[in-house]
Amino acid sequence: MTTRRLTYEVLVVDGQPIPGRPAPDGSPSMWSPTSATLICGDHSAVLIDGLTTREHAQALVDWIARRGLRLQTIYITHGHGDHFFGLGPLVAQHPGVQVVALPEVIAHMEEQTSPAVYDALWRPLFGEQIPDEIVVASPLEGNVIELEGHELVVHRAGHTDRSDTTYVHVPDLDLVVAGDIVYNGVFPYTVETDRASREEWRTALADIAALGPQHVVAGHKAPTASDDPRHVTETRKFLDDLDAALDSGSPAEEIFDSLIETHHERLNRTALWVGISFNIRDRDRPTANKE
Repeated sequence: MTTRRLTYEVLVVDGQPIPGRPAPDGSPSMWSPTSATLICGDHSAVLIDGLTTREHAQALVDWIARRGLRLQTIYITHGHGDHFFGLGPLVAQHPGVQVVALPEVIAHMEEQTSPAVYDALWRPLFGEQIPDEIVVASPLEGNVIELEGHELVVHRAGHTDRSDTTYVHVPDLDLVVAGDIVYNGVFPYTVETDRASREEWRTALADIAALGPQHVVAGHKAPTASDDPRHVTETRKFLDDLDAALDSGSPAEEIFDSLIETHHERLNRTALWVGISFNIRDRDRPTANKE
């Protein structure tokens, strides 16, 4: 039986300090605010993406418990640990829930939990804040999650802020849950990108825009920001401005200053600085054929 209509809600956890050097303007090293989205029917719900720490996990547990709905499915949009490390306590509260992702995303999730990545990256950043038991998804069959007669359609997006990302379109809500393809009031993470992959990112943004959603939830968003679809275009503008700044040949600090001036309202200047630093190394690396 089809429920009369779906609704959705978004939980956003604030950014938090992490170890690391400040950005050139003195901004402290931070992790970006992160979102989780709950698609609600009359009796059941689907969660799209989880969060990172024990504190985040408890926030998810309490948030969903207040809705009084059966948690049917948890879908993971991409394989960055900050979107699934905090799921363990929630899954323990909902033993029948299915945690699913596409097969290529699962491979990245497994990589994130391997000692080579976890001990080198996540443990230094979050220490003991991450729950002991980390949940890895099972493969989603097909590309549709059904919730009380409504379809949540999964789309592959290719390489955006990392390889093998996806987003979820909920036609009955005119909604796209974009994962880390769209950034809303937060500087995009570009460490795992280059010029070619940012073109792929632009294609994914165009594909989301072509769906004509009225609401777009970004995986990282300012806590008070709306889900206005204009953030699809604004993410594209940031990528364009970043590439233009890199092409200018300017040093890293000047690129940082220019992008702060243009995008001063975005949170987490650490993400901007780290992305510039990695991309400028690629820009300035000599090639075998350079004369």
